[in-house]
Amino acid sequence: MKPLRTAAVLGAGAVGRALLRALPRAGVRITARWTRSAGGPIPPLSSAEVIFLAVSDAAVAPLAADLMVRRGQLVAHLAGALDLGPLAAARRKGARTGSMHPLRAFTRGDEFRGAAAGIDGSDASARSQLSHLARRLGMTPLEAGGRSRALYHAAAVLAAGAQVALFAQAVRAFRKATRSSEPAARAALLPLALGALEKLRRQPPARAITGPAARGDTATISAHRKALPKDLVPLYDQLTEAMLEHAGRKRSRRRPQ
Repeated sequence: MKPLRTAAVLGAGAVGRALLRALPRAGVRITARWTRSAGGPIPPLSSAEVIFLAVSDAAVAPLAADLMVRRGQLVAHLAGALDLGPLAAARRKGARTGSMHPLRAFTRGDEFRGAAAGIDGSDASARSQLSHLARRLGMTPLEAGGRSRALYHAAAVLAAGAQVALFAQAVRAFRKATRSSEPAARAALLPLALGALEKLRRQPPARAITGPAARGDTATISAHRKALPKDLVPLYDQLTEAMLEHAGRKRSRRRPQ
């Protein structure tokens, strides 16, 4: 299957803007671009080998239904949580469909290089072309489709958004202990968090875990439970159980009091 050389990017999201910067550097010519906020009709798309729908999850299906596509053209969304169902209207018009989801939280200036990419496709050619393009963009393609899609995306959320939510709770407890401002607490804890995550570049979780659970220090764990706000104790207990498991230590039948 020949590599993709032309593309259209529809949407104004962060991933879409990153694609508009990165695709030309990967040898892919942008033949059309469109955003709903700019107004106006969708431009002609016939010269694009792949049409990327860089829009919110809820907007994928309506936009796919509005497209004028030709047989064999590839229509792909960039959403992590969606399977290929929302692209069914484009499929009925003769297009092939797929998805390429970069496993990266995009901010201004972020690139694709170094990330993994969840790939799905309505046929082998779609999967092959999107995988090849992901590699040209510097990503590692991973098959993520069908029934596994929701589990794949749940894992991604645990690795990103859940990390931020957990950090926010750590900031809350730290502020209570030190009477620090939120920015000061965040600045104090962030090197600790980033250092722990950095270890995962070189080591599996079982070796990267630190703290009292990794040492089997039940006295310190008990002291933590007494000091924490009551609503944080169940979360702390669940995480401690997970840390004990990954550190290879036997779980206690009764949590430390």
